[in-house]
Amino acid sequence: MKRGFIFLFCLCCAAALNAEEAADDFGFDSEAESGSAFSIDIGGKLSLGGSFYFNDFKTFKDVQPGSLVEGKLHVHATAPMTEAYFGVKLNGKTLAPLLGKEQDVFPKSPQIAPWIDEAYLKILFSSVVITGGIQKMNWGRAENLSVLDIVNPRDKTDLTLMYAPQEMKIARPLISATVYLPHDLKLEGVYLPVFEGNRIVTGKTDRWYSQQFDRIWGNSASVFHKPATNTLAYSQGGGRLTAAVGGKHDFGIQYFYGRLPELAFETLFPTTFTGLYNPYHHIGIDYGVGLGPVSLSAEFAANITSDLSGNNPSVYNPSLAWNIGAVYSAPLGFTVSLTATENIRLHHNRSAAQINDVEYGKKATDTKLAFSVSQTLLRNSLEWKLGAIVGLEDADFCIMPGIHWQLATLLIDCNVGIFGGKKTGNFGQFSRNSFIRLTLAYEF
Repeated sequence: MKRGFIFLFCLCCAAALNAEEAADDFGFDSEAESGSAFSIDIGGKLSLGGSFYFNDFKTFKDVQPGSLVEGKLHVHATAPMTEAYFGVKLNGKTLAPLLGKEQDVFPKSPQIAPWIDEAYLKILFSSVVITGGIQKMNWGRAENLSVLDIVNPRDKTDLTLMYAPQEMKIARPLISATVYLPHDLKLEGVYLPVFEGNRIVTGKTDRWYSQQFDRIWGNSASVFHKPATNTLAYSQGGGRLTAAVGGKHDFGIQYFYGRLPELAFETLFPTTFTGLYNPYHHIGIDYGVGLGPVSLSAEFAANITSDLSGNNPSVYNPSLAWNIGAVYSAPLGFTVSLTATENIRLHHNRSAAQINDVEYGKKATDTKLAFSVSQTLLRNSLEWKLGAIVGLEDADFCIMPGIHWQLATLLIDCNVGIFGGKKTGNFGQFSRNSFIRLTLAYEF
């Protein structure tokens, strides 16, 4: 993997040298020659600030503010038939982790260094694009709570990024191919040679620890045997076909075979657990349509595990999931969106009766409603937004207001996250983690 990074770095350096040589021509070359030259873009964002938790102000002298410096840097090189991208993340976990409070997380040593955002190489052959490297992919059509966007796992160790779900994705080593076909058809294929699941907090007293894993890390993490997933035995892949009809209707169908990113476990003794990642088949379809200022979308997915009868305590039950959403572009710069999503666990009664089942204590359905309203002002330089997600079964919620103000290359951001409801809910359990995130950034 390190050799791949060195290759990408060398490619970007070569692109920079070619771009510099092209700049020395003072524009005397022909248009055809200049159009075939390499080009390189170096940019990013550097910000001052961070997240501050309401609960910390009770004991303000014990607050550990972290590095207070964050950012993203990238190098993007293009050529007539190739394109290379290398991006890094700078934050409290990658830039200066010892300044803030450390967390116990799983896996302790991720396969990809957390400071790498994405690093990939694209090769373009007419209507075919082949990509290889470390990348984030977007599948599905829903803007919020998609049930089809399943290629990348999520980093759940910092939920202050819920307002920017793309930032919570973990880039993975993959090879993908996109083929643009006649009649507005597009075929995508992806192959991931190794696997890694969602990144989670394991320290029970640490921030963003989920009570879902009380039975493992609530007792002793030393008796947990982790799975080795960096082998071809954990390789996965799939494909997606999309079509546009009449310039208004969009259809999609996809299939993926891989591993569920949620950690499962097998109980060997009352306090001894072996970690597992269940293999599964994913089948999904989606539809989108634009009706004037309104955009509608719908998704449906079937996630089929090997526990077809619901009686294997170490395997998640098969499930069905759906998502419907509407986005309305209103006058005066307003945008309103509403999304409903649900996951339906099959054979729930069988798994609920076994105390050592990985889904013991869960409900048969998990239904969420998401709502947001935003407005852009001052020639789109100022935007305010109010978003909320409500869990119906758990009677809990997360409210996320925010303001984004851009003054030329200077950005001012303020985002708030307020968690509440039942303490046993997915959101309510984090009521002590309500926060305000303030950043002053320079974009270049």
